[in-house]
Amino acid sequence: MEWMGRLPSGLCSLATDLQADAGRLEKWGAGRIVTANGRLRFVQRRWIPYRAHRLGVWWDMRQRLSTAVQCELLFHHRWGNPDFLVLSYVKSHARASLASLYCASLALDEIARLKRSHAIVAEINNPRISDRLLERWGWERHCLSWRGRHFIKRFYGVFPAIPEVWQARLRPDDRPQG
Repeated sequence: MEWMGRLPSGLCSLATDLQADAGRLEKWGAGRIVTANGRLRFVQRRWIPYRAHRLGVWWDMRQRLSTAVQCELLFHHRWGNPDFLVLSYVKSHARASLASLYCASLALDEIARLKRSHAIVAEINNPRISDRLLERWGWERHCLSWRGRHFIKRFYGVFPAIPEVWQARLRPDDRPQG
C-alpha cells in the first residue's frame, strides 16, 4: 500500500541535494530515500509514516522480479520521541547493488545529522542482512529481550564522517544522462 502517504507528484516535495535542501529536510517527519547505481537519486517527503505489514512485504517480494536497480529506505520520527529516527522499511529491487543500499544508509545518517537525532532504530526481519554487515555499518543489537532482531545506531551529537568518495555519490549527478 505504498500509495498511502503520498500526494500527487505536483504536490510532493523532493530533495535531490542533501546540503542545499537541509532546511527542508530537517523539518520533514517522514520520508523515502531512493538510490540507484550507488548514487542518491532523491529524498521524497511523506505525509504519513510508512508502517510495514505482511501483505505489503509479500507484495514487494512478488514485485521483486522487476528489473529496477533502485533501493528505497523509508524513515520517520516516532510521534512521542522526535529525537529518534525509525528506519521503517527497506525495499531493494531485483538488480539493486549493495552500493545503493550503503548510499541510502549514508543519506539516512546525513538526515539524522541534519535533524540532530540521537539515534536511528530498526527491526531487521530479513535474514539475508547479517548482523556482521550491520555492525560494520555502525549498528548494534538493541532490546535483546524483545522478539525479533532490533538494532540501533547511536549518535548523541557525534556523527560519523562520510568519506569523500561517498559524499560525491550523495550530491546531484551533473553528468549528462545517456
